[in-house]
Amino acid sequence: MKKIVPALFLAVVVFALYAPALRNDFVWDDTALILRDPLIRSWQLLPETFQHFLFTDATPSDFYRPVQRLTYLVDYAAFAFRPAGYHLTSILWHIGATLALLLLGEELLGLLGVEERKRRRIAFLAALAWAIHPVQTAAVAYISGRADPLAAAFGFLGLYCALRALRREGRQCWPLLSATGALFLLSALSKESGLIFLLLWSATLVLKKNWKALQSATVVVAFVVVIYLSLRLPAEHFPVPSFRPPAPLLVRPIVVARAFAEYTGLILFPLNLHMDRDVESHPEGQSEPSVRREAWRELQTLLGIVLIIAALYWIWRSRKQDPAIFCCLILAAITYLPVSGIVPLNATIAEHWLYLPTAFLFLAAGLAITRLRLPPIAVGSVLAVWLIFLGARTCLRTFDWKDQRTFLARTIAAGGDSARMLINLASQELHDGQLDSAKKHLIMALQEEPNQPLAAINLAVVAIRQNDFATAHTVLERAKTLPLVDAQAYELMALLEYKEHNKVDLLRFRLASRTGPPNWRLERRYIEVLDQNGATPAAITELRSCLRTQWYRAESWQLLSQLLAKIGRTREAMEAFDQAKALDVHLLEHQEVPQP
Repeated sequence: MKKIVPALFLAVVVFALYAPALRNDFVWDDTALILRDPLIRSWQLLPETFQHFLFTDATPSDFYRPVQRLTYLVDYAAFAFRPAGYHLTSILWHIGATLALLLLGEELLGLLGVEERKRRRIAFLAALAWAIHPVQTAAVAYISGRADPLAAAFGFLGLYCALRALRREGRQCWPLLSATGALFLLSALSKESGLIFLLLWSATLVLKKNWKALQSATVVVAFVVVIYLSLRLPAEHFPVPSFRPPAPLLVRPIVVARAFAEYTGLILFPLNLHMDRDVESHPEGQSEPSVRREAWRELQTLLGIVLIIAALYWIWRSRKQDPAIFCCLILAAITYLPVSGIVPLNATIAEHWLYLPTAFLFLAAGLAITRLRLPPIAVGSVLAVWLIFLGARTCLRTFDWKDQRTFLARTIAAGGDSARMLINLASQELHDGQLDSAKKHLIMALQEEPNQPLAAINLAVVAIRQNDFATAHTVLERAKTLPLVDAQAYELMALLEYKEHNKVDLLRFRLASRTGPPNWRLERRYIEVLDQNGATPAAITELRSCLRTQWYRAESWQLLSQLLAKIGRTREAMEAFDQAKALDVHLLEHQEVPQP
């Protein structure tokens, strides 16, 4: 009973702090991963989830995370497009990861020789601080961030099973090792960072000099890697567009130092939190704000260097004085290095990248606190105040994801005024019909990144809606030379032709549908234009061609049903609609059945 109480306490506290997120809407990437993903609409598509990277009907990505998509499939079956259910699932997975960390913390500290009562206390406090820390909110209150709790929950449990297996001899350890391999594979299929647990396991065995167990671990690691690659490599994947080149090799040490300083501040005093952080320099002339910003970045570089030296000294000193702290710090360093800025990623820094490193860092910090020769009441008081601050900040942070406009406005106001965020806000303004405001934000985005294709194409949309045809022509001529938006540029040129001269340019609509990787939105537009201009049989032929390779999209079958019904082929229309129903379990809730 005593072991259950800490777990129940953690679960209740985490749920209470994140409960406000249950009222939040879908924001940012949620629209692509949930609202537009055809692969989460039916149980029949479960095997197909392993055949595609994320963002099927959006900008291509390098993210192969079928387990994340499977959780959305379950959510869609249960909740359709009601966001509260998706938020509930994310909160429960974070609670699961917290409890898994509690188990792992106790087992790891026991392996490192910490006495039972102390290790339970340290593991509990570390799990509590980790679970309620505000930097985790991007992985919990934001539905698309669910990959982090998934990878952590499976990874922590897998490492726990691996350490438990050390207590058994011979063949008795293999059931636990089998569970370890399965859990590590699920972690890797949830997020690429899950592969780091294979290295954590090996590093722990090396630090404990358990060479016999390392041999068995090598077999399991090889199994996980082979299965993972056999699933990932054949999956459908399109090249990911690059909006800007990665930081040059000589600049990366500077990025590493700044990122370390930024992360240190976020861990100790997480007050200013926002998405789309950046620690690179982007000079904008000799204006006072630009000079002040660049001066701060130089100071941040120096601070980062000092902090890195201090961290290395802590690790070096712990190696002989406290092997338990040393081991936890090594594990924290291993999980941190891939996101430290050394390796080019899709950003230079992100709050949710601390999800794994902070788990082991807090275990090391908990051990270090017990070694302090200070009055327990003073240490306890400071720790209690810090934990209360963390919990309050986390609860308040969940409101930042209330809806798309709130999310974007608060992110930009807090310092995340990147070109990407400005473009997203402009898209929201376009949706709401506020064209002047959208234009202003798009111009600001182009000032930051002059060759930003999404800003250019959205600026063309604004010009067309404002009947500024000259500007639209100029922008679209440029946009059609830019990768990622060239197909959309041809589509907008066709729309501009119709708006200017009331002429349907089928050739340009066709060109848009054939340019770049498959794009269902552009393909659907071409099919609809064919139908609206009296070429319904040609539209049906075009649609059937799409279905030969992209059979999994219920919307395509539904459109085929409507087109077939329009030309009187009722039986085929009903068959197509039946196929659409099979591929979308909630289709009948918002669609009409074709009448015979």
